[in-house]
Amino acid sequence: MDAHDSSHSKEQHFFDMVEANQDAIFRFIYFRVTNRAVALDITQDTFTKTWLYLASGKTIEHDEAFLYRTARNAVIDYFKKSKSASLDTLMESGFDPGTNKTVDEVFRDDDIETVRDLIETLDEESKQIIFLRFTEEKPIEEIARLYDKSVNAMTVRIHRIVKKLRSRFDEKEEQQRENNTWKTN
Repeated sequence: MDAHDSSHSKEQHFFDMVEANQDAIFRFIYFRVTNRAVALDITQDTFTKTWLYLASGKTIEHDEAFLYRTARNAVIDYFKKSKSASLDTLMESGFDPGTNKTVDEVFRDDDIETVRDLIETLDEESKQIIFLRFTEEKPIEEIARLYDKSVNAMTVRIHRIVKKLRSRFDEKEEQQRENNTWKTN
């Protein structure tokens, strides 16, 4: 195979990766940043970094895992850069980090809203694992590979996260019942 064929096959591999994964990668990023324009920028950055990696002569063994890892790192970089802006200044200008109208309109049910709020209390990695498992419906094997964990370790991790969320949800429900009882008396 000459250099031209090798270059063409890398390009084809990259285009196949984009075609197969761009929507899922966008959703993964959008779930974290809840801003469509930012999510599009980070998605583009993810695929640009992937192309540069391939163009440098390196190979990718597991396309999807590589893309999710690259996207996760890009989101982390975005939040690191964002933290340099003062949250107070942003809030004074009307920014509310707890809301996103398009998502809130979809999730009108109080229980779903409560679950969303509870998910936000998790650490970043736990949020991403829950997203991959329950929103993207990824098999545990894929998630384990993405985080370099055994399937058993990832199964336990997911179970613990869900148990923590269920416990927090139950606590919140109990508080709401107590508040409603107090108001009616």
